[in-house]
Amino acid sequence: MKIAIVEICELNHYSAVKALALTYACDSKNQVTVYTLPSFGVFKSLQNEDRISIIEKKASQSTASFLKQINQFGYDVLHINTLSKYHQQFSAINWKSLVLTIHNSEVWFDNAPNKQFQLLKYRLKHNVGGLKQRLYLPIKYFLKGLSKHNHRQQMLAHINKNQQKVLVYSQSQKHFLSAYLPASQIVVFPFSVRENYKDLSKDNSKLRVCIPGSVDNHRRDYDGLFAMLKNKHAQFAGKLCIDLLGYIPANSQALLAKIKELELLGIDFVYNTTFIDEDSFDRRLYSADIILGNLKASLNTQSKYGQTKETGVVFNMIKAGKPGIFPRTYELDPDIAPFCLTYGDNLNDVLINFIKNPAELEALKTQAEFVTRAYQPVNLYPKLVKQLTS
Repeated sequence: MKIAIVEICELNHYSAVKALALTYACDSKNQVTVYTLPSFGVFKSLQNEDRISIIEKKASQSTASFLKQINQFGYDVLHINTLSKYHQQFSAINWKSLVLTIHNSEVWFDNAPNKQFQLLKYRLKHNVGGLKQRLYLPIKYFLKGLSKHNHRQQMLAHINKNQQKVLVYSQSQKHFLSAYLPASQIVVFPFSVRENYKDLSKDNSKLRVCIPGSVDNHRRDYDGLFAMLKNKHAQFAGKLCIDLLGYIPANSQALLAKIKELELLGIDFVYNTTFIDEDSFDRRLYSADIILGNLKASLNTQSKYGQTKETGVVFNMIKAGKPGIFPRTYELDPDIAPFCLTYGDNLNDVLINFIKNPAELEALKTQAEFVTRAYQPVNLYPKLVKQLTS
């Protein structure tokens, strides 16, 4: 097969492109072409893989002409990974053999302007922070949502007319979308694949808990986590290391004072205030004993982790073969549930139990290492082809 993967919008979605490209490249009869931008330098590493090539948009070429050119090559499968700010350009093309990735299902389905207005009112009422967070950003996202709505509807109409496919990252997302699309049109494929790695956690002298993702209180509950650690610091002092595996942005600098306070109470932290390079990220990820998803499962009236969208916490668990901890309100996908634990108001008990009973932690790590082998490219490929051809 000839496969195209288009990503000209989000550098942070590199893992999704890599997962697809490596999986298709398992078959010697396939040729994969990744279309991207020169500024997305991380994609160049894919050229070292057999059967994968990279084509970059020229600076002199418009986005519209670049996309039109891609569509003319007659690919057997053509993946559009992210639309982002180019909704108009993508929706103007009569795509062939399309598989469209849906990252946030709630913005694509059952999202008429009146529901977008309800979401605006919710954000104006509940957003915290400065004037930018409370007023400017909610209005900005509302206006952007309205401008993109018709283009999304145009893309969906094209998909339905031609019985083409959409791709989501979990069975839970597929269940949500099944109310709007036939199940046969929905492909489930992970954002990242299980990679060959060296487990760097074996010599940890303290329980090392990794929290991947940008360090802010919008999607994750750092205030609640830090309050619990402070309240129970006597139980954790000298026994716990929290790795904040994502940089602390400017609007979350207030968290630094809380981190330093917890460090004085005997809890170790690893953190950054600037972007983390890929090698450092992987080394720290592989050093974790367990990954914590301290998520706010329901972000607003429409968006819910584990239902309308998925989280990078899951993708990093798959990549590194690590177990996870999630809030009870998060809808765990059946595939990852065997190596996950959930918590309500007892996160401290979960962590203390691992410190006191390391054998239980090792058993969960062994389970994670075993189950995530199913996410190796060679194991994912036949499942992907079956979904594409059904």
